Amino acid sequence: MYGWDHVLLTTVGFIASWIVLQFFFPTLLPAAFSFWFLLVVWVGGIFPDFDLHWKPLLGHRSVVTHSILAPLFIVGLFFAPIYFFGWWVPIDRFFITVFLLGCAGHLLLDLAPSSTSVLNRFLKNPLEAIVYIEKSQKAPPGNITYIPKKYERGWLIGNAITLIVIAFVLYWVFLTFFP
Repeated sequence: MYGWDHVLLTTVGFIASWIVLQFFFPTLLPAAFSFWFLLVVWVGGIFPDFDLHWKPLLGHRSVVTHSILAPLFIVGLFFAPIYFFGWWVPIDRFFITVFLLGCAGHLLLDLAPSSTSVLNRFLKNPLEAIVYIEKSQKAPPGNITYIPKKYERGWLIGNAITLIVIAFVLYWVFLTFFP
């Protein structure tokens, strides 16, 4: 998928999740921070593609950025100092969770074809876009550096599921031990 596809679809997924959370758990997610959560999910949604700026070194869809490695490094880099220097506020657990879920969403969206914008295809001819996506699901996503093509789909799915699990485990840990 292209960059804007990731941003738009990650945003739609976040808004849908936010609505569900507000409906079932109205006190869980502070409505006042909705804009900031949306910004963080955007960053998480496009974060794995930062390897485009390091393409000669990492290659696009690097095993570093399109896995759990880079997102967890970023979480540790930014949030460990926040906690250890005493700047921690309870809202930070939401940001960590939303960032990791945005990254996981990106990995799942990379299962779709990347030769052109899927959104542009839908705008031009929705039926053709659906057929295109169905055909592409039989082929590997392509271009994940150092991963054989036959394992690419499993790599993306496995890392996305792992990021989702880690996001919720970290949320629970922060809620339980660092209120």
